[in-house]
Amino acid sequence: MPLTGCKSLTIPSDYLDSRERFIAEGLRLGVQAQHFYHASDAVAANVLTTDVVYLGARDAATLIIVSSGTHGVEGYAGAACQLHFMQAYREHFEKRDIAYLLVHAVNPWGYLHCRRVTPEGVDLNRNFVDFPLESTTPSIYRDYHDILVSQFRPLPAGLWNELSLLWHGLTRHSRRQLQAAVTAGQYDCDDGLFYGGSAPTISRLVWEDIVRTYATDRERVFLLDLHTGLGKRGAGELISYLPPDAADFQAMSGWFDGELHSMQNGESVSAAIRGTLTEGFDRSLDGQSYAVGLEFGTVSGLAVLNALRADQWCRNHAATVEPWRREQIRQRMKQAFVVDEEEWRHRVATRFDDVMCRLITGLSRTPANS
Repeated sequence: MPLTGCKSLTIPSDYLDSRERFIAEGLRLGVQAQHFYHASDAVAANVLTTDVVYLGARDAATLIIVSSGTHGVEGYAGAACQLHFMQAYREHFEKRDIAYLLVHAVNPWGYLHCRRVTPEGVDLNRNFVDFPLESTTPSIYRDYHDILVSQFRPLPAGLWNELSLLWHGLTRHSRRQLQAAVTAGQYDCDDGLFYGGSAPTISRLVWEDIVRTYATDRERVFLLDLHTGLGKRGAGELISYLPPDAADFQAMSGWFDGELHSMQNGESVSAAIRGTLTEGFDRSLDGQSYAVGLEFGTVSGLAVLNALRADQWCRNHAATVEPWRREQIRQRMKQAFVVDEEEWRHRVATRFDDVMCRLITGLSRTPANS
């Protein structure tokens, strides 16, 4: 349910506006944001940072981390939720035994450029694997790479290729197969979609530095990683990489009244993927840790996929793409991952409030190391 007295969700205009608002909200609460630096962006002449605000006692036994912008452009809504949280913190969330770490723009380059990937062209949420990879078996994605990317052309030039792609997803079953093959992640087409990389990205290294700085030596840590783009418009699905029979999955499912979905059993809006930030987070900590994603639906799955294809085409042909076309694709990406309508903003804010309240209640009722 929405929290009484909270301001409505406000979507930042861009990464720089989002960062400024985030730092200002921290200062309003008496907290100086800490800045973790990435490389400079030569085009925009900006120094990119992932910024964090820590709220609560330094020795709190339980730490809740809320992260935004793992997939750059998805930071619009994620940051809006973080700002919303800070506005409500004193009245609704301040607890003696729980501290909060808000991590703004895990992938700031992607946020700045309205792209989902990192400057290396990598999907950060497929990058948390052990490199070098042992298996050299081509991914199933490769079977679709040509029709998705290599043969893609903006309409009307690419009409026949688009009709061929639609044929691959005529039935619900074939669409699920296509989604699983495409979005599960791949490591052999660096000019393709959902590419997991060949080494840890800068954003991954910065994130791991943040985790080491704030999350080690805690009795219990919970990560909520905010995403957009999958599912019904405005709905917020809680997603775990764990199988449903895992003890931690069952504990978290209890906190969220059975609304947690596993990507392992086909019941989630997300296909089963490897190398996620949430899985990497759990593997990096020795203590008691939990991690889930919260995914807010935006537009249709096909609209999201086509925005990503156009974005990849723009990158692959950067030297020849006209400025007006580049800006058109940039706006298309933004519209695919954030819906700037009052009803959508209200639904996202309401769901985020609901998840945070249930999480805090569940953690408060469950002793650490139980």
